[in-house]
Amino acid sequence: MKEAYRGSDSKGDFDKFINIRKLAALDVSLNGWVPITAEFFFGAFGIMTLGILFFEATIGLYLILVSFNYIPLLIYVLLIGNQKNAKKEVRNELSKLKRYGPKGIRNYNIQQLIVFIPFSIAILSLFQEIQK
Repeated sequence: MKEAYRGSDSKGDFDKFINIRKLAALDVSLNGWVPITAEFFFGAFGIMTLGILFFEATIGLYLILVSFNYIPLLIYVLLIGNQKNAKKEVRNELSKLKRYGPKGIRNYNIQQLIVFIPFSIAILSLFQEIQK
């Protein structure tokens, strides 16, 4: 159960279990290490800065809380190191994405929406690291 996706052989569906490290590795393998590192760096520090600037409004507090989700993602991307390592780490998931086409990409994109729930990725990644 430590996979980002577990394919069901009979139906060909993806399960909804999320592995945060593999989600970050999938991002890197599909989009490249430099753009994803920049995205997660901006997500962690840029969004937090925007939240501080708009802290008087409710949106500012929300932005600050969401920015904490990008910190574990940034750490994972830095630990993965490059696109080649990311592809090795998520080889099975990439083959499933190719096999299932748009359905696989849609499930992957749905999992990424969890970043908009404050502290969700931070808490999930902490629990997943403790379970290792």
